[in-house]
Amino acid sequence: MEVKKIRDLSLISIDENRIIVIACDSCGGIGMKEGDTFKVPTIYAARFTVRVAIMEVICSGAEIITITNAVCNEMNDTGMAVIKGIKEELMLAGINDMTLTGSTEENFKTISTGIGITAIGMVSKDKLKVNSVKEEAIIVSIGLPKVGHEISFVKDDEIIDYDTICKLQQSKDVYEIVPVGSKGIAYETEMLARNNGFKLKFKTELLVDTHKSGGPSTCVIAAVDLKKIDEIIKDFNNVSIIGYLMKN
Repeated sequence: MEVKKIRDLSLISIDENRIIVIACDSCGGIGMKEGDTFKVPTIYAARFTVRVAIMEVICSGAEIITITNAVCNEMNDTGMAVIKGIKEELMLAGINDMTLTGSTEENFKTISTGIGITAIGMVSKDKLKVNSVKEEAIIVSIGLPKVGHEISFVKDDEIIDYDTICKLQQSKDVYEIVPVGSKGIAYETEMLARNNGFKLKFKTELLVDTHKSGGPSTCVIAAVDLKKIDEIIKDFNNVSIIGYLMKN
């Protein structure tokens, strides 16, 4: 059995054909308890926390097989709100909520909301899109980086959705997709270039803030075929060219 750590993913080869992909995320001090710093309904804190882990796994090409939630609070009523939020996000992602398992804290009183999520997926090696850029490509961002109060609790067309990720995964013109986290688009782009062994050249004039936090993976970057960039821009919303991957 071979185990690799790439970006925020753990990749475990379980046989000649299959790989387990693991990602996690946590959220603390965001919710409706007295000690929370950022007051939002607990349901939404849970939704966006599980979204990060889901996005990491499905962008790799893997199918989710298990979601675990570690709720660092009592079941009634914080835990129930967390589970409800997770199930809502699983429904949006088209994932059966029977994959969900978890635990709560019943021994001690807590004053701040704490949530830990682990997403586990499986993919065949030929469908894995991690370090999968084999030729020069254009890096684009899709969706806009948003964080905190900028994030709408209802449908927001500026935030990338699961249907878009699915379409990107199915396109032979998209070599690799990476969710943007708190370190921003520029950081994820630099890591993508380095991990794939390419030299990176950023576009001179950028239409998106490449250093802004992507919050709960509200946008992604993708390495796409140089010759198909016009089709990518036409077929998807909120697409910005970030830079170019060139051979060393």
